[in-house]
Amino acid sequence: MKPFTDKKARRVNRLQNLAILLLTLLALFLSANLPLFGALSDRSLIELAQERLRREADAPEAGPSGAAPLVFPVRMVCTSEFARVGTDAITTLSDEFERAGTFLGEALGSAYAPKAIGEADFLAALPDEGLYCDFTVALPSELLSGLLGVSVPEAELSSVRRLLLSPEDKEAAALYAQDGAGRCFRFSSAVNSAALTDFLAARSGGSADFAFMLGDGFSRLSPYTLVLSDPAPRCTLNAVNVLSGSEDTILRRAEFNAHTENRFTESSGTVIVREGGSALYLRPDGTVDYQGGAAEPDSLYYVAAADGGVPTLSEAAGAAQTLVATLLQELTGDAALYLSDASAGNGRAEISFDLMADGTPIRFSNGSHAATVVIEGQSITAFTLRVRSYTLTESAPLLLPFAQAAAIAGGWDGAELIVAYVDAGAEEVLPAWIAE
Repeated sequence: MKPFTDKKARRVNRLQNLAILLLTLLALFLSANLPLFGALSDRSLIELAQERLRREADAPEAGPSGAAPLVFPVRMVCTSEFARVGTDAITTLSDEFERAGTFLGEALGSAYAPKAIGEADFLAALPDEGLYCDFTVALPSELLSGLLGVSVPEAELSSVRRLLLSPEDKEAAALYAQDGAGRCFRFSSAVNSAALTDFLAARSGGSADFAFMLGDGFSRLSPYTLVLSDPAPRCTLNAVNVLSGSEDTILRRAEFNAHTENRFTESSGTVIVREGGSALYLRPDGTVDYQGGAAEPDSLYYVAAADGGVPTLSEAAGAAQTLVATLLQELTGDAALYLSDASAGNGRAEISFDLMADGTPIRFSNGSHAATVVIEGQSITAFTLRVRSYTLTESAPLLLPFAQAAAIAGGWDGAELIVAYVDAGAEEVLPAWIAE
């Protein structure tokens, strides 16, 4: 009987061990569901883990530097011996810009023999054979270097608004550049003129002209106003304030506790959430404001710096881009972010972003940006952003004829006419001529 007794004892021991294991797991599960103390008093360990997983899922796809790649709207004109063609609704990620960007990058990376020239010299070169690119905003050279993967001659060019690459002889091409202050320079470059000429001759599309080439009737416009015979079709946008249904999503992505007791609503309808030394303001018009202090290294508000704890403009812009893209991911609909302004000095940087739909900028009628981020030291200490979602429709409204728009804009000397979506807060956003 002894073997049978031993087998029965072993079976009982196994059952006891299994029961102890199950009870231990149950205790751990109950402990994980208990609320924590202090600032995390309303969340359990399981909720924190779930929030961490959601935050990782919400993070935008990043480039090698950890930040989403910067993208910009572009206006481009290619002039060959046979035609001048152009487009005004592409971006730096568009196929049309890819090969042109290679030539421009090679030209900037090999630029030498700089010479300051007058604007008249820059304009005089525009009608001739060449590749012209207008980034629509003045890009700091540091950011343009990252965009094109080359070193821009910053001694002469602290920023770049317009570039013109012109064949000169079979061995080299001339590069003309205009900065954000309107100063113009001419460089020699190592770009092969024959290859550039072949590229220009292969371009096709609608004809393009600049306003200064069209006679006295357009003389009061900016000479850089681009006139296209076949402009890109632009469809109506439907717009909606999506903040009211996304408050908890914004709070979670902004690293705030969505269930905190430090959350209240003002009589104006603004929701204020405080956490530590930071505050988030969610306003009824879809605007979100943030005020905060020094950030921890693992925070979304921390700006990494490779050199001495002082972020470069590129590092600041990358951190700002990551923050805004994280907060607005999937909330802007068919609109995409682009960097529209960047400045830095005395340990402080201010980075602004706007939106575009199919390469056409979206402008708010009050002149505000879609997002503005303030960085002090290595911390994002403030931001303002608009939470608006845009949907492209199939309706393509007719624009005012260019001649009529030019006549109206003639009241502002030097105004550059462009097509943009103008958002005045209504549900329908239409493309229109605006003067800048």
